[in-house]
Amino acid sequence: MYSDKYITYTLQDFLDDDVFVKWATGAATDADTDTFWSSFTIVYPQQADNFRQALQFIQTYRTQEVITGADRKAQLWQQITQTIQEQPAAPAKVKWLRPWMKVAAAMLVIIATGTLLLNTYRKQVVDTEYGEKRTITLPDNSVVILNANSSLHYARQWDTSAPREVWIEGEAFFDVAHINKDAGHIRPHERFLVHSKGLTIEVLGTSFNVKSRHGKTNIGLVTGKIKVDYAGTTNRPAIVMLPGDYVEYGGQSLLRNQKLERPEKLKDWTRKEIIFTDAALEDIIETLQDNYGYTIETKGDNIRRMKIEGEINVANVDELLAVISTTLNVKVNKSSEKHLVFYLGR
Repeated sequence: MYSDKYITYTLQDFLDDDVFVKWATGAATDADTDTFWSSFTIVYPQQADNFRQALQFIQTYRTQEVITGADRKAQLWQQITQTIQEQPAAPAKVKWLRPWMKVAAAMLVIIATGTLLLNTYRKQVVDTEYGEKRTITLPDNSVVILNANSSLHYARQWDTSAPREVWIEGEAFFDVAHINKDAGHIRPHERFLVHSKGLTIEVLGTSFNVKSRHGKTNIGLVTGKIKVDYAGTTNRPAIVMLPGDYVEYGGQSLLRNQKLERPEKLKDWTRKEIIFTDAALEDIIETLQDNYGYTIETKGDNIRRMKIEGEINVANVDELLAVISTTLNVKVNKSSEKHLVFYLGR
């Protein structure tokens, strides 16, 4: 793998290198790759700064296990550039080091690099693409079903003296392992915490759905009992949810608190089919955009408020569009592969 090309590698070159990204995120498992990147700063000392910055940026900003595709890389690079621009420039300082100080500095670099690599390997990020669902088994054997265009963060190994914690962006269904023996004396590692958009959901053993999109977080409880609280604040009351409870938060406000007649339907989306019940066209459009990556334009007054009564259960997007067309008399024009125009038929 050694090559002269690495001599001129910039920070962006590292972030564009899929082999490096796989290794940095723990996706590369072969020994040769691990040996090469682990010793990279020794072989290419002039590239140590760019190497370490890229490693740190991937740990901080990465949104999937392997960052591939021009759009994803461009988005990551934009975040990094913005962060660099926001940091004040430090005045340049030149210091001459004595030999023993150089050795000490080298040792500090090795220790810092080792710590950074250790932190990178401890983190686990699971992302889904548009139209993809994934089932993840957590270290405690809890199961998470991750919906399309979503992200789940958690530690690779969980500390037995600390709470179990995960972070969710998008939508996921949780089936949490019940490990506490005495409900009156809950030990720290028996707590299960889900963090989402400024909210913390505390669980003992239960199943529930979390959806966090467009500045709102929806939580529906199927079984068990959970507590929902604002992260980092103490002046807002927490809500204790029982089976069938459904809440919606927006920013720092509770927007909706209701009881569901059939809470088990919160899990319908985890099946391969596309399922809706008494859905407005606006809800269907939102799902097509969030989960399948479509851009949708509507023409006509109140067309988004039109509703399909009953249950829709289809296998793919084409079947869903056919149902919309025949049931609502809405024409669907596919101007490109991922751009749709809905308008009333004539």
